[in-house]
Amino acid sequence: MSTALDVSKQCTFASAIDVTTILERLEIQFLDVDDRRAIVIFAGAILNLECRTGTLTELTSAEITVYDLPVDSHRNSDSDGDTARKLLDDFHEQLVSADHSP
Repeated sequence: MSTALDVSKQCTFASAIDVTTILERLEIQFLDVDDRRAIVIFAGAILNLECRTGTLTELTSAEITVYDLPVDSHRNSDSDGDTARKLLDDFHEQLVSADHSP
């Protein structure tokens, strides 16, 4: 594992989403800790998703934190913080896009 990291992003969704169904559809591994928190492995990174409003199955607002970057992240071209922020943006975009997919 790489050096511990703690970069977060607040996410709000226009309507409630079922994160567990979306993650399963996208074949993204996750462990639901309880009905308001999940540990997600996205692109080799370890993310903590905590519901701020709603639950994992009816999420409207969340805080997503990068706990650990992927081993093969591009550390030479970006700082760890920049890499983490890009991962969070990509993860959020995938959640939003998948929620609007048929």
